[in-house]
Amino acid sequence: MKKRIYWLLLFCLLSLSFLLCALFSTPVYAAAEVYRVAGDRDFPPYEYVDADGNFKGFNVDLLKAISLVTGMEFEFIPMKWEHAYVSVHQGQADLIQGMKESEQRKSIFLFSESLLTSSQSIFVLDQNNTVRNESDLKGKTIALNKEDISYREISEIENVIIAEYDSLGEALQGLLDGEVDALIGNTLTVNYLSKEKNAIDLVKIVGRSMNEQKYAIAVHRSNPELLKKLNDGILEIQNNGMYDSLYRKWFGAPIKNATSNYEVLWKYTLGIIGALVALVTMIKSANNKLKRMIAVKTEEQKALMHELRHYDKLQFMNKIISSIAHEIRNPLTSIKIYTNQMPQKIDNRAFLLAASEDIPQEIDRVDRLLKEFMEYASPKKPVIATINLYDELMSAIKLAKFHMDHMRIRVSVDRQLFVTFDVSQFKQVVLNLLLNSHEALRNADDAVVEITAQEKGHEIVLTFQDNGCGMSRENLPHIFEPFYTTKEFGNGVGMFVVKQIIDDNGGRITAESDGPHQGMRIHMSLKRGDEDEA
Repeated sequence: MKKRIYWLLLFCLLSLSFLLCALFSTPVYAAAEVYRVAGDRDFPPYEYVDADGNFKGFNVDLLKAISLVTGMEFEFIPMKWEHAYVSVHQGQADLIQGMKESEQRKSIFLFSESLLTSSQSIFVLDQNNTVRNESDLKGKTIALNKEDISYREISEIENVIIAEYDSLGEALQGLLDGEVDALIGNTLTVNYLSKEKNAIDLVKIVGRSMNEQKYAIAVHRSNPELLKKLNDGILEIQNNGMYDSLYRKWFGAPIKNATSNYEVLWKYTLGIIGALVALVTMIKSANNKLKRMIAVKTEEQKALMHELRHYDKLQFMNKIISSIAHEIRNPLTSIKIYTNQMPQKIDNRAFLLAASEDIPQEIDRVDRLLKEFMEYASPKKPVIATINLYDELMSAIKLAKFHMDHMRIRVSVDRQLFVTFDVSQFKQVVLNLLLNSHEALRNADDAVVEITAQEKGHEIVLTFQDNGCGMSRENLPHIFEPFYTTKEFGNGVGMFVVKQIIDDNGGRITAESDGPHQGMRIHMSLKRGDEDEA
């Protein structure tokens, strides 16, 4: 009898060892090639280093989006523009993330599909009615950035006075201060700087665009393979809507263009005629084409959401594994104590009975933890079911609490509330929100997250509230947009995925904050479930 108990315990321990090895063994992946990206340190909003030393801008976010859909990895190297221009030729970088295309440059570089059209415009103060186009620049003082591409063209204007500035920001300030009559510069950059200076309504564009050129990513002529990968990524983010989101984020609403009423009316007339002709043509074959387009778009959106959720899940995987490992140590410690004493107490019946009762319980405890982890980690199709809100909430908190050492979590949720939701997706939502609060509360003296639930008709409103850094009114509307983040090391995907999951499960999510350092409130309206169906 004693020998059989001993061998039974030994078999349980060996089984547990094999299970843990299978769980925590790390697969070996081939290292992905990292492409070095040269960028301008001071060319907002395309690319620039901000006051905190972070490299950001439209070009930076665009390459991050390409990285997400293609798997390519990029290392950003901000530098002065004149250094960036020669970095690819000298082998210091693999690509330049944004450059105007010209015939001279095409002899050195290969250019990607167009990111946008770069142009220059004439900017004047809103009340200035003496400068309406290029012909009115005679005898005027014009602000230019040093070594601007249009210097030679402007210098040939009769009696013109050119005032050169070290940056477009200083040139714009000169226009606002009345030092010059007009400013000629990159249209999108001056538009961005005007918005940053709250001067978007103080200036206007006159005349026509100047020096229009294709703006694209540049690689060395010997690397067409890299160019193809980039073009594939550009096409993908243009099709799935990421490009439009990034363009709105960085360029926003344009400065008004004071073109003459006649030109505006003529353009509108041509546009209406063209639209009517196109509409008549499209109606003939609209039904079949529309069905095909919807089918393709639906599949693309499904694939993109799968990638985003997978990407977001990987960000938390190490933390979750650490939490599981921490939880498993407690039952393993109990089992180890029994096994260490077993040789000395093999004849102690009371000891063996206690071991035979406690060890299976500890093994069951480990098994439950592993099942919870696998439920979160294993990808599967969403299965919406009725779940107990309190039980699943506490289960998710347990997975993450090892990393919440400085943060107190207060839960005030009725244990009899039920909602309809996919169980594993619910855990992902809770983990995202808790880890977001954890980051926001990093420097808080008394870090607290309060979780409450209220019944409202056929819905349960689940609220996460923290006393962390909060968000400004300007940033708050963007919280659910992809790649938008105010964190130094954030990826800007987590809250976007949370919203998509809640939408897929028939719920709604909103965010509130009274401002910086005023905390954050996240409200999730979830469909009420029937206890009998749980």
